[in-house]
Amino acid sequence: MQQYFPGFRFLWANALLLAACFSCDPKGHHSETHEMKSMEEIPLAYAQGFSIFKVASGYLLEIHPEQGQTDRFLIQDPSKSSDKALAGLSGTIPMGSKKIILTATTQIPHLSYLDAADRLMAFPNLDLISSPEVRRKIASGEVTELGTGPSPDLERIISTEPDWVMVSGFGEVLNLAERLNAAKIPVVVNNDFLEAHPLGKAEWIKATGVLLGKIKEADSIFSHIASSYQSASQITGSLPMEDRPTVLSGTLYKDVWYAPGKDSWVARLIGDAGGNYLFQHLEGKGSLSLNYEYVLEKAREAGLWIGAADHASLKQMGEQNPKYRNFQAFQENEVYTYTLKKGETGGLMYFEEGYLRPDWVLWDMIKIIHPEKARDHDFHYFQKLDE
Repeated sequence: MQQYFPGFRFLWANALLLAACFSCDPKGHHSETHEMKSMEEIPLAYAQGFSIFKVASGYLLEIHPEQGQTDRFLIQDPSKSSDKALAGLSGTIPMGSKKIILTATTQIPHLSYLDAADRLMAFPNLDLISSPEVRRKIASGEVTELGTGPSPDLERIISTEPDWVMVSGFGEVLNLAERLNAAKIPVVVNNDFLEAHPLGKAEWIKATGVLLGKIKEADSIFSHIASSYQSASQITGSLPMEDRPTVLSGTLYKDVWYAPGKDSWVARLIGDAGGNYLFQHLEGKGSLSLNYEYVLEKAREAGLWIGAADHASLKQMGEQNPKYRNFQAFQENEVYTYTLKKGETGGLMYFEEGYLRPDWVLWDMIKIIHPEKARDHDFHYFQKLDE
């Protein structure tokens, strides 16, 4: 997985979703003196992939891509006239949009937390969604299915007449942008997967918040998440190496071991949870592709194995691939997966909600790595595999 543990069911199921190098001007600041005088930037704490400005007629949302030109959307207050000082707009979006389309499960929790599930008009492969609020809307027939293939149905999107469509900045979904723009439908690219810090990913709720006319609510939600994350990381993040248990992560797939790279989301979380991640010296913002012999040499005696795909039990895991039995963590029943909570159609809440709630992921990892420091915490996503 690009930034998550490499569970292959997830890699397929979230092909619409989920490593980070920004252009030399990551905040996309402009040189137009008149324009800059009319804009007040709303500060962000961690996210680098977007900016928000208060302008005379509402808000300006800028999306900074990994490469290429910054997209600029005017989120316009309908009671005010358009801001003529703004140049190079990619589109104008009504503030408080009521008809929206999302294309990745990690975007869904934004609606749940912002009390805006009723605004979702369509989504590709509805069975991937686990949010109870959105599932109720699906059950009542209020959400259009955009297909189950790698690319959503373009004609269905256009016929829905959304105020805007949010896509992830990679894969086939991104190819929809040009065609939807031709149909005068604004396409907002969500690049949360490129953020280096877990809280940077979570802060993308502010981008959704400004689009929905709920920027204050989004700011409050993020502040709570950030405070929770910081409180947890202060407990374990600065532990010396001798107090950090060794941690293995990843799984085999067709003789290749996929594991989080040094600068990945997962590696950062393991470090903040007080773990000694065994591949933290290997460069990479996404998944590493390693051979089994190398992993066995480095991690045979690792005390913990966190993120072993979505196996149901140690027995099933060992039967699927006997090579797993060679690791001490497997032999000592110290293997953990992210399968604790599932939606009614089988989707894992970890993959849907984890980007927005890195604090819960971090607390789970602390519970695994340093259980004595998280006695009162109940697991949100992880569980130990039984025999």
